[in-house]
This record gives sequence, structure tokens and C-alpha cells, in this order.
Amino acid sequence: MFVNTDLYLGTYMPVGDIIVLSLCIIMGILIKQTYVVKYKNGFFIIMHILMFAFISSALNIIFQTQLQKQTLNLPLIYIIRLVHHVLFMFIMIFYIRYLQGSLWITSKDKKKTRFLIIVSISALVLLDVIASYFRFGFYIDNNGTFIEGLDLFEVMYLVFLINIIYLLIKYRKRLLMKVFTGIVSVLVISNLLIVIQAYYNQISYTSICCFLPIISIIFFFHSNPFDVDTGAISGEYFTNEVKENLAKGNKLVIMTCHMPGFSSKITKSPELRTEFYDFCRNNVKKAILYSFPNDSFAMTIVKQKNNEADKTVIKMLEDFKKSYTKFNIDYKIIIMESSDSVINVNDYHNIIDYTDMKMQFNSIERVTSDDIKDYYDKHYILSELEDIASKKDLFDRRVLVYCQPVYNLNTGQYDTAEALMRLKLDKTGMVFPDQFIPLAEQYNLIHNLSMIILNKTCFALRGFLDEGYIVKRISVNFSAIDLRYDSFCDEVKSIIENNSIDYGKIAVEITESRSDADFNLMKQRVIQLQELGIKFYLDDFGTGYSNFERIMEIPFDIIKFDRSLLIESLKNASSQYMLKTFANMFHDLKYSILFEGVETEHDEIRCKLMMAQYLQGYKYSKPIPIEELRKFLLHA
Repeated sequence: MFVNTDLYLGTYMPVGDIIVLSLCIIMGILIKQTYVVKYKNGFFIIMHILMFAFISSALNIIFQTQLQKQTLNLPLIYIIRLVHHVLFMFIMIFYIRYLQGSLWITSKDKKKTRFLIIVSISALVLLDVIASYFRFGFYIDNNGTFIEGLDLFEVMYLVFLINIIYLLIKYRKRLLMKVFTGIVSVLVISNLLIVIQAYYNQISYTSICCFLPIISIIFFFHSNPFDVDTGAISGEYFTNEVKENLAKGNKLVIMTCHMPGFSSKITKSPELRTEFYDFCRNNVKKAILYSFPNDSFAMTIVKQKNNEADKTVIKMLEDFKKSYTKFNIDYKIIIMESSDSVINVNDYHNIIDYTDMKMQFNSIERVTSDDIKDYYDKHYILSELEDIASKKDLFDRRVLVYCQPVYNLNTGQYDTAEALMRLKLDKTGMVFPDQFIPLAEQYNLIHNLSMIILNKTCFALRGFLDEGYIVKRISVNFSAIDLRYDSFCDEVKSIIENNSIDYGKIAVEITESRSDADFNLMKQRVIQLQELGIKFYLDDFGTGYSNFERIMEIPFDIIKFDRSLLIESLKNASSQYMLKTFANMFHDLKYSILFEGVETEHDEIRCKLMMAQYLQGYKYSKPIPIEELRKFLLHA
């Protein structure tokens, strides 16, 4: 059919669509290379948007080129135009779908919005076909003249724009203001360009105007922090990649390497960077490398994609050790395989962190089933400690008081004791201090435990006294963390008074602190509570740090010599002389001396010769429930 093209010459040039075609190819390559992890289906959605945009722009070039020919195949023109509009419809749907995911919209609202968009845009496409057929939309008349009529493409774009603006305004509080402003600004600029284009009777830049909002969501929501120094992607995607693989039934080998200071060293050392690139080129082929803020790296190897995963790990370790001999950067390497015993996907990272804390530098550890069990036990203990702290019950049944009787050489009786802490939990049973005290101190949960032990000790002591037993005092351990509480002295005083105990019946055991701030607090607390009659023990003397000047500043009542001093004194005459000198010095300064860790008759004799007033250890009794202390006490 012969057609009149005069009306269309100069209104369209393919430059806009060519730019979109180029951007789709370039962005597709960049996304494929850097957006390794399909985070929340974002990768899938973005790649489909780029694909539809590419095909749509290509069809628009073909469509506009065909229109400017003298003869053309009308059915083909109508089909190309229809497919071009349908593809644009899919681009809009995928754009809104991605935005919904980034705005954390509920599944119910997503389905509702998606249904309305699909129905409305499908209706417009159908209406466009009907308009062309009944000649009130786009058509070519019998004279070969193009008649545009009702342009439903503009209506579709308007529906798309209204939906975007509605979502952005309704859920604006779920976006950073900078992100909200950025997306809205791009939409405003895109529509302004369309208006300017229409003013100049142009249609060349419609595709690029519609493509600008796509660039904005890629930049704001799908940008991947790709580290150009190491080639690693952000560790925030690690858990998601593990989750996706496990959901597919894939088995994973996870390797991590912690190298303090590595990120700064690789930016300053071309040799280290070259070595690292060679290592990655030879080993990181069928794997993904992640970086974490604390100079840690993680790598995942999918066993289904790498049949020789074990050999890959061995080779990687061999190559790493060769590089280590050149640069000597401290490291910790952990190897872990996916396991059914790991309850939560997030726990893979947590188990690795837990293993890392227990390791020495320049060592390699494989996470075993026992390690996983140990992690969950610790995690359970921590959750129970948090629950104990939140409830603030001074008689919490999970916290038990054990004690170790102390033999008083002056009276020949067991009239003193040291209160010790235990936990008894439903899932793990008895838990000993070395398992929970470090956790309690690390997470600032120790103070509540200390107050519970003090209260239960005072309650038991009150019972012993009421029954007529002779108890000179019972000591309770407190940490430097306890002393930092402004309420410490008031709490101790209140608990003792509430149990109707004389202050002198309670002693506080504390370990000397290296911190100047903690030392000053300790001094204040000791003086304040000693005025009430409470005794103070310096615990663990001889365990590696002792500042005599500071010890003299704090008016302790009793110095507890650690068992390590007894053991050390057996090695040579010099050590024995030093221990005896310490003991004589404290005795001359009017301190009482307690030796702990006395296990044999020989230990006892030696301690007696070194001015001991109190002896404590397995020779007399292992730690026992405080109720059993009655067996050691005498009646008045």
C-alpha cells in the first residue's frame, strides 16, 4: 500500500531508542558481573525489565522505520505496535513489583495492586486494538494517511505514573528522604522531557524518558557495594545466598578468613593486591566471595556445581599458605559445611563468629557437629540469662547457690564459706560458671546474677543462724561490672537488711582491676560498705597482675592467694621464697591470709607455715549446694 509519509518526516529519529538499546546492553553486562546474588528477586526483575526495554525499543525503531516507507505491510505494522505497547506494559508491571518489594509492602497489598494494574493496563491494550479497528485510535486510512487519534500509550504511561506516585506517597516513611526525593525527582524530569518533546512535535525520546525511572531504581535499590580492591561483594548478601541455595536443596561449603588490617594493607601494597588477584583467579571460580567490615571474607562453594569441592578447599589452603609466607598477615580460617542441625540460616554467620572468637590467630578450624551443638547451648544459655535479667526475680529458681566451706585455722572450725554461682536450666541441666560467666559479662548481664546470689546467700544464712549454727561470714563474688552501677552499694545494703543479716556476716570478693576508672570506683565502694561492717576479700592474688601500690590504697580485710602460687612455689626455691615473703608481708600489714586450692596434706602444712588463717580447697570439700553447708557448721 502506498502511504503518505510527509506528516511524519522529522518527528522521529532513532537516537533515543538506540541510547536505550545501548544502556540495556551495558547495564545488563554490569549487573551480570557485579550483582552476583539474586537478592529478593531483584536480579530477576531488573534483568527482565532490561530485556523488555531492549526488545520494546528495537520494535519501536522497526515500527517508526516502517512508517516512513512508501509501502508497508499494514498487519505487520499493527502487530509490531501492539507488541511494543504490551512490552511496555510488562516493564511497568515489573517496575511497580520491584518498588513494592523495596517498600516492604505486604503480600496482600501487592496482589491487590498488581491485579488492578494488570486489569487496567490490559483493558487499555484491548481498547487500543479496538480503537485501531474502529478507526478512532491509530490507523492508516484508504488514502495512505496516518491517523493517530486517541493515543492510549500516553494513557498507559499516565496510569503507571499515578500508581508510582501513589506508592511513593503512601509508603514514604519506609524510604530514606534522600531516596524518596531522588526517585520523585527522576519521575518529574522524565515527564518534563516528555512535555518538552511534545511541544516540539517530537517522539524520538519517549523511550529514553520512560527508561530513566528504571535507572533510578537500579541505582537506589539494586546497587551492589562491589569492592574494586578485592572483587568481593558486601557481606550483607551472604545470608540470602545461603538461604537461596538451601531452599533449592544445594549443599554448601563455606570458607571464611579473618585478616585484621587486610583492607588497608591491600590498598597500599601493589604486591599484595597482585598476589590476591592471582589467588582469586586460580581459586575463586565457581564460588562467591563476600567481604565483611571487620576485615573478614567468606566464600561459598555449591557442591552441586563443583564436584571436587573438597579438592578445591585443599588447593585453596595450600595456595593461601604459600601467599602467607610472603606477607605474614595474621589470619583465622574457618571451614563449614551446610548442615541439617543448623536451625536458622542466620546461624551460619553466628556459628562462624562464635568459632572465630575461640580461635588463635594463624590457625585453621573445621566446624563440627559438636561445635554447632556447643553454639546452640551457648545461645540457649544467653537467652536464659537475658530472661533472668529482664525478670529481676531475686529468687529466680534457675540461679543456684553453691558454696565451698573455708577452714578457720584460728577456731579449728568451718565457720566461713565462699558462695558460688551455678545455673540449672531446663534444656541443659547444670551449667557451670566457666560456661555462663563470660557470656554474662560480655553482654552486661552479670549484675542481676550477682544480686540474686547475694540475696539467696543471705536467705540461707538467715536460716542457718535461726537454726543456731555458728557462721562467722559467707563471701560473695562481684565483678568490676557490678561496681560500675551507681546503685551497687544501695542494692547490697538493701538485700542484707531485707534478710535481717548483720553486715559483718557478709563479705564481698572482688578481683583487682587494671582500669584506673574501675580502680577508683572499687576504692569508693570498699570504703562506703566497710563503714557498715562488710568485709572485703582481694580475690585471685597472684594470677598475673598485682599492683602493690593499689592494693595498699584499698583497705582489704583478707588477701586470697590463688592456687597457682602454691603450684609455682614447688618448682624452685626462689618461687617458694617469694611466696613466703608475700605472705609474711601481708601478715605484718595486718591482713588476714586465705589460701585457696588446698588439695593435699602437704599443701596444708606449707600454708600453715606461711601465716595462713584460712584454708579452702578440695582437701576439705568440693563446692556443694549451700543447703549442705549444715554438715560442716557447728551449733552455738
